[in-house]
Amino acid sequence: MTDTDMVAVSVACGSEDEANNLARLLVEQRLAACVQSHAITSTYRWQGEVETSHEIMLTIKTLKVKLPALEAVVKRHHGYDVPEIMAVPMVWASEDYAQWLRDAMDGQ
Repeated sequence: MTDTDMVAVSVACGSEDEANNLARLLVEQRLAACVQSHAITSTYRWQGEVETSHEIMLTIKTLKVKLPALEAVVKRHHGYDVPEIMAVPMVWASEDYAQWLRDAMDGQ
């Protein structure tokens, strides 16, 4: 099954509390069917300096049509000036999972 309308979104958060709050908010507002989190270490350039930080990465399963609203919620509730919000298409999902994801997004 090809599901080009399904995407996985990455959002790095500065703390576990921020990550948990954002994950819950996105699922409650039906902007995400599922959000997974895991600890990461990021090295990046910020304001001319190379920084290394411990962060919590969220992997958000959603539908392409939800991306503008998801972005607005992340920007409103995220502590970073420029939060990472990147979506990649899911090129395949099992029929059962795809149906569950859509049902979760629609409130069924």
